[in-house]
Amino acid sequence: MKPLLIAVMMLFTAACNKTNNNLRGPVASREPSSKLAAAALAVTPKEMIICDQKNARIIMVDIANNNQITWEWKASGSYAMIHSAAQAWFSNLSDAKLVYNGSYILATASGGGVALISVSSKKAIWYDYAGGNTHSAELLPNGNVVTASTTGGYLMIFTVDSYINDQSSQVKAATFEDVHNVVWDHARQQLYAAGKDKLKVFTYNGSCTAPKLTLKATYTMPQGNAHELFPVYGSTTDLWLTNSGNIYRFNVTTGAFTLIKATSGVKSVTSGPSGYQTIIAKANGAGGESWRTDQVLDINGAVVYKNTSIGLYKARWKLVNTFSYPAGDHFHECTHP
Repeated sequence: MKPLLIAVMMLFTAACNKTNNNLRGPVASREPSSKLAAAALAVTPKEMIICDQKNARIIMVDIANNNQITWEWKASGSYAMIHSAAQAWFSNLSDAKLVYNGSYILATASGGGVALISVSSKKAIWYDYAGGNTHSAELLPNGNVVTASTTGGYLMIFTVDSYINDQSSQVKAATFEDVHNVVWDHARQQLYAAGKDKLKVFTYNGSCTAPKLTLKATYTMPQGNAHELFPVYGSTTDLWLTNSGNIYRFNVTTGAFTLIKATSGVKSVTSGPSGYQTIIAKANGAGGESWRTDQVLDINGAVVYKNTSIGLYKARWKLVNTFSYPAGDHFHECTHP
């Protein structure tokens, strides 16, 4: 009788263990499967850098992942380390360019400010005051920065010195009526800027102590009131150019202006590789001012991103600019080599 009882108990224990194992199995497998499902839902980021003037910030938005705001910068943020008196310089942020192989953003504001911002820390490692409704800035090969100011019409070169920030030496390098933009050409080692109905080409002497621009060529545009000037992604010769009513491509080797689309109020144009639309920020009055918008369109007018809580001025794809900067470029300044 005793051996029979032992055998029955062993069978009962085995059955319980099997049942418990079966219960544990699906529960244990649900957690990794849910993680796999979540991973499958997340796709490769596809981000824009946006100047949101209404909220006094620069943001990055991932349109491939539910339009998540992945990054935000404000001059008033403690991380920016901009002293309180200088924070007003960054009202109405006007441009934000990805530089130094994607590690920094070069930003300007109509309030007169210009800043070089670390993407990882959000610290403005260098900033200064250009004044004159600053609309754009460009990084020069030796680490200096040139800005374009529309009011008063001038290009300013700053000898960047991150040790002293807003006390860096500066020089008005050129007068240029209503200039709105600056773009460096790494291959040809020259600078482009456009204002009114002129597009000008300058050479740069590369000096740290006495920086200078020299006018090389002037082109007359088909129509006036130039605004945007930015490299066509993947091209070694073409720049996007906008004015009162048109979008053009300008060929830097032939000097030819090619009309791409008739449309007004375009503040920025940016293209990208396969899978990236050519996007525009086209003023529609949303966001508190006539020159702002609450949406980013493709070049044919289809909405790519819309957010009624913002008032944006320019939007650019978060892509490395190989037209203007060398591969693998990293932060440097001629004042502290």
